[in-house]
Amino acid sequence: MSLTPQEYDKLLSFLTADVADSDRLDAWIEGAELRVGRGYFGKAYVYALSLMVMHKAQQEALAAEGASGPVTQKREGDISVSYAAGDGSSGNGDLSSTTYGQEYLTLMEQYSPRPGITGSGCCMGVL
Repeated sequence: MSLTPQEYDKLLSFLTADVADSDRLDAWIEGAELRVGRGYFGKAYVYALSLMVMHKAQQEALAAEGASGPVTQKREGDISVSYAAGDGSSGNGDLSSTTYGQEYLTLMEQYSPRPGITGSGCCMGVL
């Protein structure tokens, strides 16, 4: 299911200007829609989608710079940057590699189904 014009405008409002103005925006949205469930997030769907779009854009930018994972060390004198291996051992795949992916994981946790009491009311106020 595609975004409505209102959802698209709302999505743009969550994005940074450089991502919103990018020629790659439609591709990032299309890819993000494959990973973000409308039914799962409900009213937070557009926000979750924006996080995934930003995550994908940031990953693409890092890959273009030759990065292979999240930055784990940085030094300015004589320039040194180290990247963590992207082995997926955290169970989160690539999502933990960007702040947007991390925020997406937090949102997923917030919206994850919780076990609850089912069936008819057993006690209904009776102790």
